[in-house]
Amino acid sequence: MVEPELTADTLFDGDLVLMQEKKGYRFSVDSVLLAHFVAAEGADSLLDLGCGCGVMPLVLARRHPGLTTLVGVELQVPLARLAERNVMENGASDRATIHRADIRQCREPYPGGPFDLVISNPPYTPLGRGRLNPLDQKAIARHEVSLSLSQLLDAAALNLSPTGTFHLVYPADRCEEVLAAAQQKKLYPRRLRMVCSHAGAPPKRLLLSFGRTPAPLLTLPPLTVHENDGSMTDEVDKMFKK
Repeated sequence: MVEPELTADTLFDGDLVLMQEKKGYRFSVDSVLLAHFVAAEGADSLLDLGCGCGVMPLVLARRHPGLTTLVGVELQVPLARLAERNVMENGASDRATIHRADIRQCREPYPGGPFDLVISNPPYTPLGRGRLNPLDQKAIARHEVSLSLSQLLDAAALNLSPTGTFHLVYPADRCEEVLAAAQQKKLYPRRLRMVCSHAGAPPKRLLLSFGRTPAPLLTLPPLTVHENDGSMTDEVDKMFKK
């Protein structure tokens, strides 16, 4: 069997190195935005549902030394292997663990849980909408082939501690849908930030956090990813560096 070609991609000016398949599913700016949206102060434990190559747990481990237990769950074996490798090669094995598991089969909190923080950059394109990627790895990561919104929220609620928060990145045009679905699981919105590709463009993504009890919703100013010349805005550029 021919091993897939890998690339070494860096964050934090090269201090964090992430191995990824060159032609497989690769993490996007969405994961970096969500990792910086998470309010992790005072938290000890974190669970990433659908961790891919492990980018978000590793970014959060670096930014928040108080996180002593970081767990990633990944269905796809090649991605889980890369996550395990990235955890080891970035010196996080004493804090981070990767589980190869199907989130749909979660019936009790994963080892280390319930968690102070649960995060996810899930597949969020419904089947029947958009072009399904011919590469299974990308299709599973982007379309709801193996995980629906309801199934994701079930796993998040099951693994969340009574005072914990769940953080999610999702398409902006599905805002009402995700809010209604979360309320059915007794998850209530706490913070919301819309994400725009360019200044003046309609929101493309949203960053949302939820808690277990109702509370006033804090709506943050929109986040703009790119300048008009295509470069990253200063705010987003800094996220890749610290």
